[in-house]
Amino acid sequence: MYKALFFLLFLSISSPAQIRGIVVDESQQPVPYVNIWVENENNGTTADVNGDFTIFEKNTEKVLVFSALGYETAKQKGTEAAKVVLKQRPLQLQEVMIAGKKGNKTITVGDYKKGGINHFFSSGKNPWIVARYFPFDANSAKTPYIKELTIMTDSEVDPAKFILHFYEVAEDGSPGKDLTGKILLIEAAKGKQNTVVKLDGYDLEIGKNGIFVAVEWLIIDENKYEFKMASNDAASGSYTVSNFSGTRYEPRIGTIPSEESTSWRFTMGRWSRFDKPIQSGIGKYNNKFNELAIKLTLTN
Repeated sequence: MYKALFFLLFLSISSPAQIRGIVVDESQQPVPYVNIWVENENNGTTADVNGDFTIFEKNTEKVLVFSALGYETAKQKGTEAAKVVLKQRPLQLQEVMIAGKKGNKTITVGDYKKGGINHFFSSGKNPWIVARYFPFDANSAKTPYIKELTIMTDSEVDPAKFILHFYEVAEDGSPGKDLTGKILLIEAAKGKQNTVVKLDGYDLEIGKNGIFVAVEWLIIDENKYEFKMASNDAASGSYTVSNFSGTRYEPRIGTIPSEESTSWRFTMGRWSRFDKPIQSGIGKYNNKFNELAIKLTLTN
């Protein structure tokens, strides 16, 4: 009996606590799909469409970081996060010259072959944002507007939802201001797909410093997938591990191998650069950086 009581007591002490809350704006309206991290730690989640969130953390005194498009980043102790109010970010007006787009010329940058992609990036249980850099070059100068985006997705749920971002380049080379101005919620169908996003109405332009295109994974019930991998089959080269199971949040995003890294990731409430190649990759991916499989159709 005493052993049983001790075991129950141990579980109650060691089990992570739940921090529950809601994220609202200054008018008390829910803010959907807020990116939430325990500051400086690899533990995060996403608020749902109603602004509600739950995060598991043993120390509820730790600081949570709340980030959402169009709002100022906020920090709040877990013990004070029952209701988190985000302030809208002031709209910065810039002097621009309006010119009609001709639209009679298109090019594709970042092209890839669907059949050649066999490595995918997944967020696991955390709401990562991964951004790939596209530089400004001679082609961008002639066709600067983004007409369409194609991204390789693979999902076991139908559909899987993710957010697409376009960032300008900050002074330190990291992703800066989001250029879309509103949430671009994308749905990826089940299976391995070329997911196409039409962007004609957004007037997205590759600036002289280039542009970042980013994927934000959403840690929401609709994207949850419980998996179990079969035993490793060396003969077929399948990349699986015996008795390995877990949870991930769809979709997975295809990657292409690269000799250099142009990508950044948003984790733990901050941006950091991918600075080490993948040492455990298979074939052409071994000792290479992994860039998101994205191609842009540009127009004038």
